[in-house]
Amino acid sequence: MAEITFYDIILDPAAYPMSPNPWKTRYALNFAKVPYRTTWVPLSQIPKTRDSLRLSANRKHMDGTDFPTLPIIHDHPTSTGPSGGTSGGEAVVGDTFDIALHLQNTYLRNQDKAAQLFPGDGGGGTVALHRAFNAFVDQIFTFNGAPLGGCYMPFDPRTAEADKADMVSRFPGKTKWDEFEVPPGTDAREKMVRDFEEVLDTKLGPCYPSSRGPFLDGRETPMYADFIVGGWLQFMRGCLPEWDELRNKWSGGKWGRLFDALEEWTDVDGRDGVVPKRR
Repeated sequence: MAEITFYDIILDPAAYPMSPNPWKTRYALNFAKVPYRTTWVPLSQIPKTRDSLRLSANRKHMDGTDFPTLPIIHDHPTSTGPSGGTSGGEAVVGDTFDIALHLQNTYLRNQDKAAQLFPGDGGGGTVALHRAFNAFVDQIFTFNGAPLGGCYMPFDPRTAEADKADMVSRFPGKTKWDEFEVPPGTDAREKMVRDFEEVLDTKLGPCYPSSRGPFLDGRETPMYADFIVGGWLQFMRGCLPEWDELRNKWSGGKWGRLFDALEEWTDVDGRDGVVPKRR
């Protein structure tokens, strides 16, 4: 049976997947109940993969050069959704948010309210709010979480040095990977951790009231906004030394509550049954 091909980033083959944007897409694919298979792409092969699918880079590095990245989906003409409808034509989509829109418009538009990535979107208002929320959440984690965890990403041991050197070259003023680390136990790291905790609690925390359901605005069912946050929580789980603290203690434990509530949509395929269990 034809299906969607989902292109995700593979780091260390022995590590659980952790790239935030592909996780947003994986959550959305599982939520939409569309058959798909994962093609795992090493970091060094991402530009070639995008080129082979005739997709230009959709982001920029800090130095202004092209940043070809994943996810991508290749939706084959006979892919079927939860109600048996087909995609109606081939589509290759290479931007995380555009993938969510494709799934919504192609497979979920006629589903009930609880099965919508962008619920209640009659005139595009929910999509616009989601775009703003996506930028808001990305900024929080990119500027506060990634500097604490990014240097601990589990690279493939066979290509780690080359992958790290390539990343270092994109950051002006950096000459080696170790310069990104703020070591645990230092005053500088403790301040950064507490700042991250405060930003999450004061800026994102009000979107998730603890007295109601685990999802955005206290809902009992998720929407794409929750998968945006979930994607970044998966990244933090994979590389942040303070993950257990973030998960169980920050904001009264609401981030762990959300993370656990998203478990239903975390199926991972394509690793021949050897995908490590998440911590």
